[in-house]
Amino acid sequence: MAIFLLNFFYVYFCVLMKNRIVLLENVRSAYNVWNIIRTADALWWDVWLSWYTPHPDEQIKVIKTSLGAENTVWLKRFDDTKQAIEFARKNDFFIIAWEITKNAIALWSNECLEIQKEKNILLVLGNEIDGVMSSTLDLLDKVVYIPMKWIKESLNVWQSSAIFMWELELS
Repeated sequence: MAIFLLNFFYVYFCVLMKNRIVLLENVRSAYNVWNIIRTADALWWDVWLSWYTPHPDEQIKVIKTSLGAENTVWLKRFDDTKQAIEFARKNDFFIIAWEITKNAIALWSNECLEIQKEKNILLVLGNEIDGVMSSTLDLLDKVVYIPMKWIKESLNVWQSSAIFMWELELS
């Protein structure tokens, strides 16, 4: 009984009091999508899909990659990213994207630490090649990037999602 109560209070205070959602915009690889869903399951995030990002109902052959996480993570489909962002704005979300732009802030900066304090966060992740669409970048509150130490400028979208979801969950 004590374990049940502990789990109940953990769920109530850690999850129900905060909303964390990752929005996948034009992510083309079903394997990346399912890995992001598994990561969302581990960290209690929800996943929204937009444009041509594959949905579990559309890509049955690779559902095994998510190992059942598609049944525990709240998945929502939007026709386009603008529609998803408008929905999030109506529900008081702070909206950020992972992208490399001239105005982007580093994930481990003091300014980004303030974002962690937001109750509701929508994290937009873009296409593996082209990133977040420029029309989407205009709709965001902040753009954040992961500082890289060597030659490559960025990580795979799934790797980045895991880092972002973990860091934003630490608040």
